[in-house]
Amino acid sequence: MDYESQLRLQRDAALVCATLEAAGGNLVHRVGDHSEPGAAVDPPGLYWVVIQPESGTDPFTVRVQWSVYPDRPPSVLFAAGVGAATDVSNAWPAAPGYRAPADICKPFTAEGQALHPEWANGAHAWSSGGNPFMFVVQNLQDDIDRVRGARAS
Repeated sequence: MDYESQLRLQRDAALVCATLEAAGGNLVHRVGDHSEPGAAVDPPGLYWVVIQPESGTDPFTVRVQWSVYPDRPPSVLFAAGVGAATDVSNAWPAAPGYRAPADICKPFTAEGQALHPEWANGAHAWSSGGNPFMFVVQNLQDDIDRVRGARAS
């Protein structure tokens, strides 16, 4: 990820973090501590979004990986926890378009845009305006809340 993308993403991540924390969630980007050998470090652009469903069920952890911010949608996958694998089906919500544990077929994800090249134009086209990170998180929260925090099996 280029430096300009990193700066823009850090700026927008601050609001995302505050919004998630207000709703009982969290935003994690693990930065290396040179005093601890082997400490987990996330590359630039990789964030772990912990979303607390309105229903009060257990939170979901989402791996969000940006390649160019804000000009391209991120890769979005659910994980069993921060730093955990994304191939656990019950870590995913049972929401339409969420194909556990493979991908999310929605316009706000890199996976959805890759599966549907026709989404590059028109109503489903990616928009880099505003705070795209917040847009992604709000879509995730809405989809999870729509199914009342139900998990895929």
